[in-house]
Amino acid sequence: MNLYAVPMLISGILCMLLAIVTWLFRRRERINRIFSFFTLALALDAFAFFAWFQFGTLESIHTWMRLTFSAGFIVPAGLILFFLAFTGYDKNLSAKIMGIRVKHFLIVTLTFIFITALLSQFTDLVNKIPENPQHIWDTPAGPLGILMLPIFALIFLYLFTMAYKSYRKAESLAQQRFILILIIGTSLWILFGYVGALAFPVGSKTWSAISYLGTGIMAVFYFVAIVNFQSDKVHALNIGLEEKVAERTRELSEKNIELEDAFNQLKEMQKQIIVQEKMASLGQLVAGLTHEFNTPIGAMRSMQSTKSKALKRLEKTLADGHSANSADSREINKMMKVISDADQLIDEGTGRLHGIIENLKNFVRLDESETVKADIHDGIESVLSLLESDILKGIQVTRNYGVVPEILSQPRKLNQVYLNIIKNAAQATTGKNGRITVTTVLQENSIHISIRDNGKGIEQKDLTAIFEPGFTTKNAIVRARLGLAISLQIVQEHQGSIQVDSEPGKGSVFTIILPVEPLQDAHAEN
Repeated sequence: MNLYAVPMLISGILCMLLAIVTWLFRRRERINRIFSFFTLALALDAFAFFAWFQFGTLESIHTWMRLTFSAGFIVPAGLILFFLAFTGYDKNLSAKIMGIRVKHFLIVTLTFIFITALLSQFTDLVNKIPENPQHIWDTPAGPLGILMLPIFALIFLYLFTMAYKSYRKAESLAQQRFILILIIGTSLWILFGYVGALAFPVGSKTWSAISYLGTGIMAVFYFVAIVNFQSDKVHALNIGLEEKVAERTRELSEKNIELEDAFNQLKEMQKQIIVQEKMASLGQLVAGLTHEFNTPIGAMRSMQSTKSKALKRLEKTLADGHSANSADSREINKMMKVISDADQLIDEGTGRLHGIIENLKNFVRLDESETVKADIHDGIESVLSLLESDILKGIQVTRNYGVVPEILSQPRKLNQVYLNIIKNAAQATTGKNGRITVTTVLQENSIHISIRDNGKGIEQKDLTAIFEPGFTTKNAIVRARLGLAISLQIVQEHQGSIQVDSEPGKGSVFTIILPVEPLQDAHAEN
């Protein structure tokens, strides 16, 4: 094999491989398609000259020269298109470089290259082909060929100026690095070609080998630049994607917080509506009952008083008109005794009914405004009185009341809290030894109301959920229970809290903590 043709073969194979790989590598990218076209032109040019120098003969030198020069003129056309693509001026053809519009430069240079390629086919203006060459390298330049180097020098000057401006306007370091590597590769190609042309005769073996060595090096630089640029783009896309994911995650977190707040507000509103509706219904019920009870009881108490007076007068009259020893007198006294006993029972019954009505009225505070100064002991006692004949029947209730001041509160709602907790305590106790202890004490400007039972207690895992609406472990079936949830809501409205301490098998203690001076009052005074 001709030793000087080896660089041409290596350059051709390398450029062909780069053209194929680049086409397959994200071939939808415009810059990749143009680079593939350019490296394919380099490969065809290298293969054409390799075939000429390896297989050409003196008899066919004219045919080979016209073939190789036609292939060679495809290279500068591809290089110009490639420069426009990687500098971005292919999308800005109206811009001016060195006072010449890119569009006009492109039209003129491509026309010049096309015409020169045609002239190389049919004339000796590009290359002066000798009639009787001594060897295959005997191809001196023609008149136009002598002008080729300065013309191409002007073309490269224009292209480098274009690349420089693009470098200055690059928006990222990756794009600047991409342009710089391409310029270095092109400069090496020109350096090899021009230095070879100056150092050795054009058309000599050494010049051809050096020139195509530069072609291969340039193609490698171009490929590295493209791969690096694509990698930078992927990296930038990954960073952008990560930032978008982080931003979207942050937005979702904010939305979740907003939804959670809205959900909590809805839960609070639901509790308040339930409390208000329940208290309103209870108030209406008690109001109706007290009205219905008071009318007949009032009549009974009035008539009982009248009857008692009449009975006393009758006794006095009988005592004055009859002998105590007569049989009629004994019978009358016996009847009077029955009437007197019945009268006492009626008086006790009506008194008890009146007490129940007063407890009901005190429980719902029908005759008081919503927020008043009230004694918590009155509310607790009204609840205990209402429950003692039914739920608290058979349960020992111990009262350990301390000295506590009246507090500004909503008694109707607090009575609902006492009712719910005492009722739960009674239901938790079993057998005849059930005990409930109610203790009140003043501690650090807060009233502590403790309701202790000796019932079955609550598991530790359930303590955090007992105030959730719907929680209950009765019969291992979850039922809708709102008592404790409503109680907690009411106490929190009074700026207080409820503490729970429980041990399975030993009972539970619920401690209601209410401030003596609610925070809103303190702010109002300040």
